[in-house]
Amino acid sequence: MITLAGNIIKRIRTEGPAKTFRLMKARSRALVCALMEDQRRGVSTSRIVKDQEPEIADPHCHYYAATDYETFHLAMQHLEINPAKEVFVDFGSGKGRIVILAAELPLRRVIGVEFSRHLHLAGLENLAVARSQFKCADVELIHADATQWELPGDATLLFFFNPFDGAVLAKVCENIRRSIAESPRTVRIIYVRPDKFFEKEIAWQEWLTKKVELACVEGKVAIYESK
Repeated sequence: MITLAGNIIKRIRTEGPAKTFRLMKARSRALVCALMEDQRRGVSTSRIVKDQEPEIADPHCHYYAATDYETFHLAMQHLEINPAKEVFVDFGSGKGRIVILAAELPLRRVIGVEFSRHLHLAGLENLAVARSQFKCADVELIHADATQWELPGDATLLFFFNPFDGAVLAKVCENIRRSIAESPRTVRIIYVRPDKFFEKEIAWQEWLTKKVELACVEGKVAIYESK
């Protein structure tokens, strides 16, 4: 509670009380929506997990917080999708919420990549419960280090909710660039809160074009397309 109060006071000082309370109201609404949507699907994806496993010692790997449902749908509404061709990858898939939402669309393939073993196992449990509602037949969760995992040559839609920064983010981005060079194709990246690290640390201008930036509950979500 002390930390929460401190964060609120800090935000009021930097952004003003009106904007702060609007954000609090929006996040409260999103949390209620998330709990209802989780309940409807019979899954549990909402609780934030800040305790890192020993295997995740790198401070550049961030704790788990699920992207809110509204932000995902907002971003997807701004994409022209060819269901027969789209291969969706969620980096830092956690408990599987975004993989589940993507799989409810008629995409060709959906993949989630997660480094934390206990989050990966939670994701598998949620997918098993929600699978009956999927429109995508090929859905997979992978327990792997994103820096070492090889991006499939047909991956076209990549999703990030600020899962890591620094050297980890740089390595993953370089892997994406290399994959596009080896298997030329258009790749689009959906990035929630890109202003935190992605647009500060990565020279994305060299290989990506920002197509749209949208205000959302999490602050901003941007969509980029490979050049």
